[in-house]
Amino acid sequence: MGQYVCRYRKGEQVRWLSHLDVKRTLERAMRRAELPLELTKGHNPRPKLSLGPPLPLGATGEGELLALHLSAPMDPGELKARLNAQLPAGLEVVDAWSLPGYRKKETFGEVDVAEYEVRVRAGWEEADLSARISELLARQELVVQRGGERPERVVDVRPHILSVRVTEAGEKEAALLMRLRTGSHGGARPQEVLSLLGVDEGRVVRCHRTGLYASAKEAPARPRPRWGAGRRRRTKGERGWEKRS
Repeated sequence: MGQYVCRYRKGEQVRWLSHLDVKRTLERAMRRAELPLELTKGHNPRPKLSLGPPLPLGATGEGELLALHLSAPMDPGELKARLNAQLPAGLEVVDAWSLPGYRKKETFGEVDVAEYEVRVRAGWEEADLSARISELLARQELVVQRGGERPERVVDVRPHILSVRVTEAGEKEAALLMRLRTGSHGGARPQEVLSLLGVDEGRVVRCHRTGLYASAKEAPARPRPRWGAGRRRRTKGERGWEKRS
């Protein structure tokens, strides 16, 4: 028995696969590779595995993380080769290693920083774009609105933006390097930073995560979300708490 960690690459061919779809694809590849997977208990056993922080949909990444448990020891090189033989184009394991026996599990809870390279269609001088970034980072609060499956809410992402800088500014494209907080204690998304900079989504050419890191710093307190303006609070009866006669 043992736990192994893989670093894998998500390329252009699969950049529109969701985080859940990637997990399913990796799980199927493990089964086809006939790895000695350790399974969970219960009526519907599943392989014991965990993935690092999700990539934004449409983004690529080269430092994505996967941890899996095996019921028998295996050479990490063989694990890498057998998995790559079953993975579709666009997904590739670039490294694999085993965890020391004294470490019970790896859940990536310490991973709290993500680095992104974002390329956008040029529309500004480099000095103008750098000035926008400086003005953005000088602000004490940067509020964005989030929705989706959860109720609409607004969040201050300023504590989660560690750095943003221009690395290239040509006639056709500009490149930004962002270091953002990620993980269960909150984070910022590259799309949110671009929106705050006034960069339209249609200008984005590529969003690529270059790495995931553990800052070794104490995680900040999870901020209390501000619920969207205009949302009416339900009454006690509307919550279904009314006493039935």
